[in-house]
Formats: sequence, C-alpha cells, structure tokens
Amino acid sequence: MEPLLVILLVIYSTVFVVGFTGNLLMVLVTFHSKNLRSICNMLICACCFCDMLLFTDIIAFFISMFIPISQEMCFYINIPADFGAFASNACVLAVGIDRLIAVASPGRYKMLELERVKYFTLLMAFPVIYALALLVVGFGQRDPTKTVPCLLPNSLGHAYDLFALTSFVINLFVPPIYVYVYFRIKKVRSEFSVKAVFKSLLVTVCLVVCGWMTTDLIGALSVTIPMDPKLANMIQLYCGTFIFTSSAFNAVVYYKLSRDYRSAMRNMLGVANETQALKSTTYKEQTDAQRSTANRVSTNTNMINTDMNV
Repeated sequence: MEPLLVILLVIYSTVFVVGFTGNLLMVLVTFHSKNLRSICNMLICACCFCDMLLFTDIIAFFISMFIPISQEMCFYINIPADFGAFASNACVLAVGIDRLIAVASPGRYKMLELERVKYFTLLMAFPVIYALALLVVGFGQRDPTKTVPCLLPNSLGHAYDLFALTSFVINLFVPPIYVYVYFRIKKVRSEFSVKAVFKSLLVTVCLVVCGWMTTDLIGALSVTIPMDPKLANMIQLYCGTFIFTSSAFNAVVYYKLSRDYRSAMRNMLGVANETQALKSTTYKEQTDAQRSTANRVSTNTNMINTDMNV
C-alpha cells in the first residue's frame, strides 16, 4: 500500500497549492472589495473559508507520511479540516436557500437585508451546528492504539460513515433548489452581474455536489461490498481527490465567469482591469490620431506659405 500512498501524496500536494491559495484569495478579495459585501457574497466567502480549512487535511496527511500518528492524535490535528469539510458541505445548502428566498420573495429578502447580521447568522447556524455535532461523534471514536495515515476518513473512525450518509442526504436537496433558482432568474429581469455571480455559483455547486456525491457513493460501496479492510480504507482515501479537486477551483470559476469578482481580484492584486486598459488604449489611439492630424495641418500650412513666398 505504501506506493499508493506516495502517489496520493503527490496528487494531494498539487491540489493543495491550487485549492488553498485560490480559496484564500476568495476570502481576501471579499473583505477587500466594497462591491462584494452582499449577503450572497459573504455566504460564498464563508464556503470558501470552510474549503480552505478542508485543505489543511493535506498538511496532516503529509506529516503522517513521515511521523507515525495515532488515530486519536489524527483526530485532534484534523479538527480544523474536519470542521471545514462538514460545514462546507452544508454551506452550499445555505447559499441555495438564500438565493431561493431572493428570487421567490424579493420584497421579504430586502427586509432581511436590513438585518443582514442576524440573517447571515441564521443561515450559517445549520452548517456550524452540523459540523460541531459530527465532531462530537468523532471525538467518541478516538483510538490511541491505532496508527493511521492522517486523512479525514481515518480521523473520524466510524463517525465518517455517519458523515457520508448525512452528506449524501444534504446533497440530494441541493440540486433541485439551484435548478429552481436558475429558471426563476432566467425569467425575471435581473442585473447582468447578479446572473454572472449565480452562474459562477452554479458551476461551483455542480463541481462540489458531484465531488461529494461521488465520494459518498464510492465510500458507501467500499463499506457494504465485502473486501479487505486495508483496500477499503485506501479506496476511501483516494475518494478524497474528488472532494479536494471540486473545491480547488472556486477562484478560477468566479474569476472566469463573474465580472465583479474578476475586477475585484485584479484591483486587489494591482493589475489593471480590462475596461481600464481598453480606455487607456482608446485614449492613446485618439491622442495619436489628433497629433497626426495636427501635424498634417501644420505641414499643409507650411506648404501654402512656401508657395505664396515663391
């Protein structure tokens, strides 16, 4: 099994660089830009923060490859990553509920925006409580005598089976909500930026749901189908690649599809926006044209004066 763990380490290390950096960028740009302070933007930021915590699981795995770690110690080291995984999974549902209220009852949603702190806290209550409850269950599964590769499935013991089941149920509710919101937004006249942000959100949700559903399904099969326990554990460890990969490209998707996020990222990083670059180029072309015209007029005037002198 050791060569398979080495291959897994290489895969996770590559995904870690992209995923942790990208989600950190999403969190920073939300706090940096005043145009990204809506409730939806803050919920997206919260989801990206949870995904960023999830990627610390790879750090624990890297350490366990060189230093033997007991399952109990793995649980303590992985508390941030486990919390991030649990909360991130439920956070996607919270964002969907927010968008559902926004399109189904715009008047009520405007009233909720006036109490945005309370409303945001209420939406995030379920992801936080859900994550804490699973951590409590995982706390009861600690085993100080067992040495394990420290990844999310091994850090939770049998509590991971409960997480896989509840995660699967949550992800069953997510697609119908987003599909309904998508068709409602297409029917009503919404701002282009709102549609772009939701389009970005829809793509990331599809990636995340597919990642979690694939992981949960394969994980359930590895438990129900009779097989060697070490092989089943290795399958569960490799299933994590679906989750990490689906959560790694949040920044790329929002940068590509949302003009608001793209402009905010470029502004924060000190890179000129496309519109600014276009205006600068247009201004330069106009200035050059004016100078060229002035030079032609001056040349023609000189030629006329020369003819008159002759």
